[in-house]
Amino acid sequence: MADTRGPEFPVKVITGVRVRMRDGVDLNVRITRPDAEGRFPAIVEYNPYRRLGAALPDYRDEYPPVVPYLAERGYVIVQFDVRGTGSSAGFTTDNYSDEERQDGYDMVEWAASQPWCTGAVGMFGKSYGANVQWQVAVQDPPHLRTIVIRSGGNDLYADTVYPGGARRPWRFESFAPMMNAFNFSPPDVRLVGDRWAAMWAERLEKSEPWSLASFRHDTFDDYWQAKNISQALERVKCPVFLVEGWADWYAQPELLAFRRLKVPRKVLIGPWGHYYAEEKGAFPGPRIDARREYLRWFDHWLKGIDTGIMDEPPVTVFLRDWAQPSLLCLEDAGTWRQEASWPPEHAASRPFHFGPSGRLSTDPAAETGADTYAFRASVGLTSGRVGLGSTSPWGMPLDQRLDDAYSQLYTTAPLDADLTLMGDAEAVLFVSSTADTAYFHVRLCDVAPDGVSRLISHGGLLATHRTSHAAPEPLVPGEVYEIRIPMRDMAYVLRKGHRLRVAVASADFQNAWPTGKNAENTIHWGGAHASRIDLPVASADAARLPAPDFADSPHPLPRAGEVPKPTYALHLDLVNDTVTCELASDAGAVRNRSLYTVSNRDPAQAVIDSRAGYSPAHPSLKIDVQATCQTASDANQFTHASEVVIRINGNDYFRKSWLESRPRGYS
Repeated sequence: MADTRGPEFPVKVITGVRVRMRDGVDLNVRITRPDAEGRFPAIVEYNPYRRLGAALPDYRDEYPPVVPYLAERGYVIVQFDVRGTGSSAGFTTDNYSDEERQDGYDMVEWAASQPWCTGAVGMFGKSYGANVQWQVAVQDPPHLRTIVIRSGGNDLYADTVYPGGARRPWRFESFAPMMNAFNFSPPDVRLVGDRWAAMWAERLEKSEPWSLASFRHDTFDDYWQAKNISQALERVKCPVFLVEGWADWYAQPELLAFRRLKVPRKVLIGPWGHYYAEEKGAFPGPRIDARREYLRWFDHWLKGIDTGIMDEPPVTVFLRDWAQPSLLCLEDAGTWRQEASWPPEHAASRPFHFGPSGRLSTDPAAETGADTYAFRASVGLTSGRVGLGSTSPWGMPLDQRLDDAYSQLYTTAPLDADLTLMGDAEAVLFVSSTADTAYFHVRLCDVAPDGVSRLISHGGLLATHRTSHAAPEPLVPGEVYEIRIPMRDMAYVLRKGHRLRVAVASADFQNAWPTGKNAENTIHWGGAHASRIDLPVASADAARLPAPDFADSPHPLPRAGEVPKPTYALHLDLVNDTVTCELASDAGAVRNRSLYTVSNRDPAQAVIDSRAGYSPAHPSLKIDVQATCQTASDANQFTHASEVVIRINGNDYFRKSWLESRPRGYS
C-alpha cells in the first residue's frame, strides 16, 4: 500500500562541509537534514555532476526530488562530489577509480559515526549515482544497511561502454566532452575560499579526460574486470531495491542482478526513460510518486518500521501494450503487473524458428536454407537513442519499416490470440560473412494490421566477440558460426491480429559503432543451422496478483508542445552516401553539440565531432570552459582526440590536448 505519511520536520541544508579521506583529500559534502534535535538514519548519494554548489534553490526544488522528501520524514541526506570533481579536492583521471570507491566506503562509515546518525546508513542514486552503489556495496561497509539502485549497470563494459563488444557512440558524442568540461572546471570559490586557486591548479595539472581509459580498453581486459560487479553480486550483503524504466538503458542488468542477488531484494520496472519516475521530465508516463516507494523501503530497512513493502510481491513491471511509435511518447500504453519472480514462473521459453520466405514460426523449418543481405552502416535510423542520451526525452523508437527495408525479416502469421512476453530472451543465429568481421543486430517488433512496426526489444553482438569480449577472434569468410545474442528483457503484450517480427541487420548506427568492412552477411536456417529467437511466453491462464497501489506523481504530464525540443536530426548526403546524426542541447548546465557521420560506401570511415561548454559560477570572474572531442575510425585504427580550452574574462587561461590511437583489430 502506498505510504501517505506527510512531512514531519522542517528541513535545513548545510553546504560546504569538508570530510577528509584516509589519504588526506577532503571532499565537498552537502547535508540536507531535519531541522531538529535527535539522531536519524543517513542516506548517502554521490556523483561527479557538479550539483553541490553554494547557490541553493528553495530546498523543495533540490535535485533529485527525493532528497527534501526524505529529509522532511526523518533522514539525513549526505551528498558529496567525487574527488577531483565539483568542489572536492584532488584530481581525477578516470571514473570509478580505486580511490573513488574507497571514498564511498569511507563516507558511509563517516556518516554512521556522526552524532546526528543512528548508525544505520543507506545509499541511493541514479545513473552514475546508481553504479557507484554497487562499487561500495561489494566492499560491505559495516554500517551499510541497504541500497536503492535507480538506473544502474553492474558490468560497465557490456552495460554501458561496449554493449555487444561495439563502441557506444553516446559515450563520445555527449559524455566525453561533458565530463571534460565539468572535470577541468574550478571548485566553487564560495565553498572552498582561499584554497580555490591551488585546488584548481592541481586539477588542471593532473586530471585527464575520462574518455581516454574507455577508449584504450576496447576489449574486456583487466581494466574492466576490476570494475565488473556482475560476477561479484554474491558479495553484496545488504538488501537492494532496483528501479528502472523500459525506455532506459539498464533494465536488463538490473533484472539480471535481481536474479543473482542472494539478499532481500525488490525490483520495479516502469515505462520511463533516464529519469526519476516522479520528476517533471519523466517520460514516457504513466508517472508515479516513486519517492513514497523509496521511503517505505528505507523506513523498513533503516528504521525497522513495518511498512508492508516486504509483504508485497518482489517484482513489479509495467506490461507494455500497443501504441503508435513516436519520437516523443508522453505516455506509454499498458498496465502494472506484480509477479513473484522474474522471469515469472508461468512464463516459459518458446523458440520461434526462421524459415523460408521470411517465415517465423514455433514449428522448425522442414527444409534448410539461407538469406543474404548487404551490410549497410546507416541501418538504425528508427531504433532511437537507447537510454535517450542527450536527446531526452526525444529519441524514442519510430516505425521500424524504414530500417526493415535494409534488414532480413522473419514474420509470423497474424496471431489468433493475444501473446504476452515477460522475461529475458535470446536470439540464436547461424551466420556467415564475406568479411572477417561483422556485427549482428536483432530487433523484435510488434507489427500492427496496417503494417506499422513497433520495437519491443533488441540486442547486438560483434561476431568476433562470439566466444569472448576479452579475446576477439576473426571470422573465416564463408564459414558458418553459431552466435547467441541476449535481448533486452521485456514485458509486452501483442494483440490478436498483430504479427511478431524479427529483423536482423548488421548495424545499429545510433547505438553501436559500425564494423569496418563491406560485407554480404547470411542467416542460415533449418536443420543443423536452426536460427531462432527464444522468447519468454507468459501463460494466459496464470492467476493475476493484485496490482500495485502507487501514488500519482506530483507533476502531471504536460502537453507535447510544452516539452523543450533539442536539435536531433539525421542528414542523408546523397552524393557521398553518408548519414550524419546531429545533436544539440542547451538544457541544463552544459551546452552540447555533436555530429556523428557513418558511410554506407566505406563503413570503416566513421567520425564523431563533439563539444561541450560550461560556465562555472564565480562571484567576480567570467569563466568559460570549452571541451572538444573527435573520435574517428578508418580501415586500420581508431583515434580519439580531446582538447580543453579555458578563458577567463575573455582571455585565454588554459589549453591542453590529448591524442590516442588504437589498432582497429577485428571490429
